[in-house]
Amino acid sequence: MIKNINIKFVILFLTVCGLSLPSQGQTKSGLIISTGSGSINVDINPSYLGNTTFSEIDYKSNFSVGYRFRFHSLEISPLFLDLDANLGMKSWQSLYGQSRMEPPAYEASSQYFYFSTSGTANYPIYKGLSIGLGIEPTYYFSQSGESSKNAFDIPVVGKIAYNFKIVEVGFNYKYGLMNVIKTDHIDSGKFRDWQLSVWIPF
Repeated sequence: MIKNINIKFVILFLTVCGLSLPSQGQTKSGLIISTGSGSINVDINPSYLGNTTFSEIDYKSNFSVGYRFRFHSLEISPLFLDLDANLGMKSWQSLYGQSRMEPPAYEASSQYFYFSTSGTANYPIYKGLSIGLGIEPTYYFSQSGESSKNAFDIPVVGKIAYNFKIVEVGFNYKYGLMNVIKTDHIDSGKFRDWQLSVWIPF
């Protein structure tokens, strides 16, 4: 039920963005590179490893490369819209055992590769400084380690950026809404990402 609602919300959001483009004027586009880390909000399956009492989920890193289109309103308005398409990878490690002092009963290094599109509405607050809010529908097309059948997420994106004209440097926080990780060991796992991004307009 929740998944269907989220998918409908994404379709509605992208439709509104698409309808708004004719009234927008594209100003710039260019390469965007992002990297960072974050955390994973997990619920461990307590029965799978018997009396195992220790678990550790360590989000190692994330990286993405993509392309951004920026649109400004043709009317008198400071708001601008960023539309991004990205390819990326997230790397994380899981450990399960009796305690930190003993060898783990189970250990896995996982890599999730994904494709995402995002739309953010942004508002300049001082000179080149701006803040933005949007969503980033994400599809995980390849997984290794603790792989999951659930491969779709719709993170809410908040960002702050400064435009230095030649490049724009931004800090992004992404709050995952969907249960992306569901394995024999993990009942539920949601990504919480932070990223430092560099946009190079052409």
